[in-house]
Amino acid sequence: MKLYGFDGIDEQLELLPLAARRALDRSGAKLSLEAWQGLPLAKRRALVEAGSEAQVDAPRVQSTIAAARPAASSLPPRPDLATTEVPEVVSSALGPERPVPLPVWASLSALDRYALVKVAERGKPERLQGAYQEIVGHSLVSTHVAPGGGVRMIDVGEKAITRRRAVAESAVHMNAEALERLALATVPKGDVLGTARLAGIMAAKRTAEWIPLCHPLHLTKIAVDLQIDHAESAVRVEASVEAMDRTGVEMEALVAASAAALTVYDMLKAFDRAMEIGPTRLLAKSGGRSGDYSRSAPAPSSSERRRLVELRDGALSVDEVEQAVARPEAGGVVVFVGTVRSTNDGYAVTELEYSAYESMAAKELCAIVEELEREMPEVRLAVTHRVGRLALGDAAVVCAASAPHREAAFVACRALIDRIKARVPIWKREHGPEGPHWVGWQDVRPAASDDPR
Repeated sequence: MKLYGFDGIDEQLELLPLAARRALDRSGAKLSLEAWQGLPLAKRRALVEAGSEAQVDAPRVQSTIAAARPAASSLPPRPDLATTEVPEVVSSALGPERPVPLPVWASLSALDRYALVKVAERGKPERLQGAYQEIVGHSLVSTHVAPGGGVRMIDVGEKAITRRRAVAESAVHMNAEALERLALATVPKGDVLGTARLAGIMAAKRTAEWIPLCHPLHLTKIAVDLQIDHAESAVRVEASVEAMDRTGVEMEALVAASAAALTVYDMLKAFDRAMEIGPTRLLAKSGGRSGDYSRSAPAPSSSERRRLVELRDGALSVDEVEQAVARPEAGGVVVFVGTVRSTNDGYAVTELEYSAYESMAAKELCAIVEELEREMPEVRLAVTHRVGRLALGDAAVVCAASAPHREAAFVACRALIDRIKARVPIWKREHGPEGPHWVGWQDVRPAASDDPR
C-alpha cells in the first residue's frame, strides 16, 4: 500500500496521505484536516486502501466518511488522469532533465500519476525530485524495471479489454534425409507435423509459465500451421493467437512458433543433428494502445543476388547462367551445357521433348542447389533446364558453378548435374525415324534395325 513519504512534504499532505486524497477526489468529497484527524484509525486506513485501488469505490468512500465531523464538503468528482498524454504541469515542473516518456506514464498506476501531479502543482524542487525518484526512477529505462530497480510485472488493470491478435513464424532447416523422412512419413517417432502443431498450441496456453513477466491471458484462438518447403529443405511454422484481454498476445504467438519448431527438431534429430531453427519473428499484431504492426519484407540490398534456378519453355542462355555465378572472389567457373544429339544408343534422333511436373521439378532443382551450397559454402551455383520440344543442337540444360578454387567448382558442377539427373522429375522423349519413345522405358522402344539405311 502506498502512502508516499517524500522528504519534506508539506504538513497537510503528510497528515492526509495522497492515497486518501485521491479516494476523496474521485468520490466528490473534501475533508478538513480536523475531520481527517477525528476519524478512527480503521476508517483512515480504509480511505487509504480505497485510494490505492485501480478503481476507487465511491459508495464505500462515502460510507467511510459519513460520520466525519465536521462533515465532508461535496465537490464534483474528479476523474483519474488520462494515460494518453503526460500533463503539462508534470512536464514543465520536471523539465527535460527528468523526462517521463508516454510509455512510462501509461505504465504508472492511477495513484502514481495522481501523486506526481499533486507534487508538481506545489512546485517545490526538492520534493519533486523525491517524488520523481520514488515513482519513476529506473522505470525510465524500461517499464518492466521497477522505480527502485529490479524487474516487475506491469499493472494492466486499467487497460481496456479489446480484441488482440498476433502472428509469428519460425522455420527448421534440415538435410535431405530428414526432409525425405518427414515427407514420406517414415519417422520412427510418429507424426512430426501433428505433434509439433499440438506442442505449439499447448505452449501458447502456458506462455506466462515460460516468460517471467508475461500475464496469463484469456486466449480465444490458437492456430499453428506447418508446411514442408522442399525448395528450402525446411519446415515452415506459422502461429496465430487471438484473445480478448488487456495486453497483447505477441509472446504467445512467438512461444507457439518456437515450441512447434523445437518439436520438429526433437523428432528428426536422429537424421540431422545440425538442423537450424529460425528466424523466429513476429509477423503482425493488432489491437491495443500501441496500434497495429505488420512486418514489411526488407528491400534487397545491392549485394544480395538473385539465385538463378529455373525451368524454361524456350532457348537457354549460357552467358546468363555463367554471369549468375560470376563474382570477384571466384578463381574458377565451370559451365556444363547438355545439348540435343543426333543419336542415342544406336538410334537416330531428330527431335527431343522434355515433360515435367513443373512445380515439383522447380522445387527439387532449388533444393539441390541449396543443399550443395550448404555442403560447399564457398561454391555458388546456377541452373536452367528446358521443357517442351527441342531441335538438334539446342541446349537442354545449362549448369554453372564458381568457387575460389577450380577443383571445388568442378566437383560442385558435376554433383549438380548428377543430382539433377537422379532426382528431378523431368522425362525425356526422343523422336526419330522409328517413332517417339521415352528414354529409359526400354520396353516400349522399337528394336534397333541392323539395316544401315
